[in-house]
Amino acid sequence: MRTAKWITVFLTATSLGCLRLSAQVPDTPPPVPAHEQPEVLSRGPVHEAFAEPVSMKFQTGLIAPQQPPPNIAEVPPPERPQGSQFAWIPGYWAWDADRNGYIWISACWRAAPPSMSWVPGYWTQVSGGWEWVSGYWAPAGVRNIAYLPPPPEVEDLEPVIVQTSPDTIWVPPCMYWSDGQYIRRSGYWLKAQPNWVWIPSHYVRTPRGCIFAEGHWDYALERRGVLFAPVYFPAPVYLRTSFTFSPSIVIDVGLLQVNLFAYPRYGHYYFGDYYDGAYLSIGIFPWFESRRYHTWYDPVYEHSRWQHHHSEPRWEEHERDEYRRRCDDKNLRPAHTFREQESRLEKTPEQKRHNFQVTQPIGTAITRQKSSMKFEKIDTDARQKISRQAAAVHTFSDERTRWESPAIGSKAGQPSVEHKTVMPPTELKRVTPPTEESKKPVSRSVEHRQATQPVEEHKATVMPSTERRQTIHPTVEHKTVVTAPDSQQGHTFTPARETQVSQPERVQIPAPPVTGKSGKQGIFKKGPPTRPADELNDHIDWDNRRK
Repeated sequence: MRTAKWITVFLTATSLGCLRLSAQVPDTPPPVPAHEQPEVLSRGPVHEAFAEPVSMKFQTGLIAPQQPPPNIAEVPPPERPQGSQFAWIPGYWAWDADRNGYIWISACWRAAPPSMSWVPGYWTQVSGGWEWVSGYWAPAGVRNIAYLPPPPEVEDLEPVIVQTSPDTIWVPPCMYWSDGQYIRRSGYWLKAQPNWVWIPSHYVRTPRGCIFAEGHWDYALERRGVLFAPVYFPAPVYLRTSFTFSPSIVIDVGLLQVNLFAYPRYGHYYFGDYYDGAYLSIGIFPWFESRRYHTWYDPVYEHSRWQHHHSEPRWEEHERDEYRRRCDDKNLRPAHTFREQESRLEKTPEQKRHNFQVTQPIGTAITRQKSSMKFEKIDTDARQKISRQAAAVHTFSDERTRWESPAIGSKAGQPSVEHKTVMPPTELKRVTPPTEESKKPVSRSVEHRQATQPVEEHKATVMPSTERRQTIHPTVEHKTVVTAPDSQQGHTFTPARETQVSQPERVQIPAPPVTGKSGKQGIFKKGPPTRPADELNDHIDWDNRRK
């Protein structure tokens, strides 16, 4: 009897314990580990369709050691800017050396420049990895692209004419191709325009040849649309079947300019914390340094400098001082991720939070936004339709990869190619005469061939301007602390790889899917200013471009 009682007590206790345990075990599984989840970033590259620095000297582009993953299908959030001027331009992969992997540059709502079409960039395989070929804005309606030999390098990019008015912006000289030869268009002072930024003519290097990107007026940065934050995706996330992504964290365009950098050899702006000296050694510079190095031209900085010259005469000096402060004090730098930023804001007085809130949910941005940009709701069907239309941009990018292949002109069935003989550069009326180097035949220029020979990345010598002879010796990425850029020193310049074309090749292309429309409402009601007379349109080979 006693044994039976003990057995009964034991079974009862056991059953009660099991009931307690079952009540404590939740029905839902634990959360997914943080390293397996997408990470919204508060720093990284700016979508190149939204803004990009203008390269003035050809360099070897950014080369990633790995092939980029397949593109991610993106669906816009339920809110969009009002107006047909805004196009949804999908994102793309960017190489992040800090993570030693790719991050996703989210899509953006972009008010495309009037009468301009977006030609997206792409990754192409080269010796040693995958190199980025930059996207660019091209005149709408032009279906004939000329791939040219590299133009003679323009050395004297600094103003040679005295500035007669503080309301003018210097536009550097450029080489134009016309009648089988390169001609030089001298630099000039351009009258600045409120709400409009002049993007000067320049060249985009591709595997097939150099493309002339025509100068055009673009909207001021704060009017261009909505810029979403980049995201790090672990492979298990984006490789899921039918995975889609809807960006919801936006970048404060006002604070974007507070922490803005340029990476000329990658053709991208960067935002956020890139204050460590090591970034200087790999070519990521604060935006104001374009005036000293002349490796690139910064239209956004030039416009901002003009905007502040009346109200803040020492604005440029203030920008440099703020940069030094953040270099010296890491606590003043913005967070690297949205999660880190939100954690910091909890400990920051409410009145100071906005100064550090580089990224924020789109709902918060709409509530706080001070511009005249209005937003509207869009339903699920409309969002899916926009997503499908945006896929055409990726398709266009894939097609561009094929027709810009160096050997494509020799393959049967490919776009027809027209050849013209390369002639020596010629002087123009009203133009500063070319340098002795630029007078030599392009196809025979010893100096140019030497400057474009393939070189091992980060091994090239510095090509400083005449006033800066001291160089920074190349170092291993992220391993060396470099002094602040205010010291009189040059920077690492890596000459570009040779392009394959030795004579002009013209190719018929399909219509790009994103084209800027004329403004009809709100802040876009007034169209862009007239094209500067100094651009010398009459000397461009218009007839051949329109064939």
